[in-house]
Amino acid sequence: MTERPRSLEPLAWLLRRHVAPYWPAVIMLLASGLLATLLGALLPVLMAPILDLALGRPAPAAGAGRIGLGTLSLGNLGAAFFQWFSVESVTRPFAAILVLCAVYVGVGVLKACVDFGNYLLAQSIRIRAGTGIQRDLFAHLLDLSMSFFNRQRTGELVSRLETDTRSSTSGLEMVVGAAVTAPLLIAFYSYLLVRTSPLLVVAAVGAAALHWGVTRAIRESIRRLATAQFSVFAELASRFQEALLSIRIIKSFGAEAFEQARLADVLRRMRSVHFRFGLYKHAEEPARAVVNYTVEASVLALAAWELLAGRLAVPTFFLFLYVGRAVMVQLGVLGSTYTQLQTILAASSRVAELFAQAPAVKDGSETIEAFADRIALRDVSFDYGGERVLEHVTFDVKKGEVVALVGPSGAGKSTLADLLLRFYDPVAGVITIDGRDLRTLRQESYRRLFGVVSQEALLFNATIRENIAYGREGVADAEIERAARIANADGFIGELPERYDTVVGDRGIRLSAGQRQRVAIARAILRRPAILVLDEATSALDSESERLVQQAIDRVIRDATSVVIAHRLSTVLHADRIVVLNDKRVEAVGRHAELLDRSETYTRLYRLQFTELATPARA
Repeated sequence: MTERPRSLEPLAWLLRRHVAPYWPAVIMLLASGLLATLLGALLPVLMAPILDLALGRPAPAAGAGRIGLGTLSLGNLGAAFFQWFSVESVTRPFAAILVLCAVYVGVGVLKACVDFGNYLLAQSIRIRAGTGIQRDLFAHLLDLSMSFFNRQRTGELVSRLETDTRSSTSGLEMVVGAAVTAPLLIAFYSYLLVRTSPLLVVAAVGAAALHWGVTRAIRESIRRLATAQFSVFAELASRFQEALLSIRIIKSFGAEAFEQARLADVLRRMRSVHFRFGLYKHAEEPARAVVNYTVEASVLALAAWELLAGRLAVPTFFLFLYVGRAVMVQLGVLGSTYTQLQTILAASSRVAELFAQAPAVKDGSETIEAFADRIALRDVSFDYGGERVLEHVTFDVKKGEVVALVGPSGAGKSTLADLLLRFYDPVAGVITIDGRDLRTLRQESYRRLFGVVSQEALLFNATIRENIAYGREGVADAEIERAARIANADGFIGELPERYDTVVGDRGIRLSAGQRQRVAIARAILRRPAILVLDEATSALDSESERLVQQAIDRVIRDATSVVIAHRLSTVLHADRIVVLNDKRVEAVGRHAELLDRSETYTRLYRLQFTELATPARA
């Protein structure tokens, strides 16, 4: 995912998709950019008559030939200005100079205002485009399949959502402004220089070549190091996130020094990449300064040669230096902009890589509103890209039934739950609901039929009320409290100082495991799901918490079709049907009494667990 970007295509795609909606503002930006260019071009036009008047060159006589664009040069620019305004003589030169200087300042101030307005307009477009990229990328990631998230580090994705998306548009206003203004000004100034003295243009051409050489020398390194910098930023974000989310484990193992050492390694690499990136990025500044000083000295020497040889008038000499320096400035702006573009390209390529990820589980076109009969698995096999974890699994989950999945660790129970929820598609076989292949259904409508309680009840850093109502708008308090009562959570919630408005902390850390699980059950049943999936919901709890949670589960499964994945057989003895998994396959299906006679695996698990329960603890 860190392949070096090679072209403008990723950036062009992002701009087409996220800047195009703001085309009226873009057109206004281009128009105001052209206005700024026109104002910039007026500055030497105003400077020419000022120099002519200051150095005693008279205004053109009435009978003088008309100066057109084809004959315009720095040598006659002042005379052309007087002709344009029909000025045949100036009786008070200094007063005219003051007026022209005031106009020069006015044009400069107006250009500065237009430039600032362009910056604000471009920044507005950039910010809206950047947040649009973040919004669309976040939505795209949410649509990707679980297999994608199994391969990615969360911190890496967060970094791309935040740092890379922001960097993909950072400085875009400068790039757009320079792309509109600099080439036009360079073309206009260069035309005047060529018309004035082809010899002096040699220096300007040399300047352009030297600036291009500086840009070419550093562009690939800038783009490569920018990509490396984004990657190490993502790794750093991952390291921080993993450490903070696993703080209990770190402290339990006394691993603070170990984590600090791991972080130090990432920071060392980040410092190295960051320093080299800064070195290349900012080395262009002194390099371009050397180019400008060299070229300016060359222009000055050549202009002096032309002046002493009588081929260049004194006003033209000063005007040539003024315009030549303006060309140098615009060449420098264009080169720096191109360097900035390399960072934007690196970031936009990383963002485009995520957009290019396609869901492994494709959405169907049909919508399902209700569950009427059964979910059927027929000859289902599955693997995670390697060894098979399920082989030829076949069983039904009928409406109103409680179906339990049991078996030794690693038998594929949780994988079956994931297949039922269509987090993955089987590599062979088919799963249907009411006779409809899951692959033909829209995932969102299908999953709305389910309520899910997993072994690890993950809560959001929000209030209990917000966690129970998660995913639903405008839920009445009475419904939330009803779900809490059914889930056996209303009792402990009532004892909290802020009751339902208590904030539970990251991942629900302020609640006990049993309390988190009961809040998760309330969240699952608030929507009155047609099908409830309980994935070892009591396996991580102490005896008292397990009792309370099991009471909640017993209440819930009375009114819903339920699939219960159980590690402890005591929780599923009364299930309508128990599916025993072993060695990747379904070994047997039946009720508790039947399986004791028919399933060796079930009998072994039953005897092992109930023998342990019957054995008194040793002192």
